[in-house]
Amino acid sequence: MNSISVLTKPLLHIVLDRPRIAANIASIVRLATATQCALHVCGPLVFDNSDKTKWRAGLDYFYGARVHFHHNIHRCLKLLQKKPWIIEVGSDKAPWDVAIVQGDVIILGPETSSVDETLLIQFSDRILTLPQTGPVRSLNLAQCAAVATFEAMRQINTSRPG
Repeated sequence: MNSISVLTKPLLHIVLDRPRIAANIASIVRLATATQCALHVCGPLVFDNSDKTKWRAGLDYFYGARVHFHHNIHRCLKLLQKKPWIIEVGSDKAPWDVAIVQGDVIILGPETSSVDETLLIQFSDRILTLPQTGPVRSLNLAQCAAVATFEAMRQINTSRPG
């Protein structure tokens, strides 16, 4: 990826639907900066953000991040004008089972519930799951973002000629 494409077109658009934990957003800011993704935080921030220690994982990286805040996920998707991939529990497809291309949109839901139900219905053919074989309820939001992002990076870098 040359420096011009990095500046004009992000690797991915990581969209967080109503995130609830500041530390997860901060970790994903760090991930987005490291991988040249754009981060879109959708919905009201319902946590107390006066405690700056919650943001520690991303504090040094906000300067290089492309972080956008949206009133809700529907406004965000209208702006991006792309069919999203949705990371959610229960699909039979994983990110490595589909073709992810540069500039794609990947939605992750809130830590305590699912992605907006209207989107799950509208994009039911684009729901992806991160398979888990161990006895855990779910992976952390920031872990899910990292897995999806690095799989996208692998696919995008593999598909480039030469």
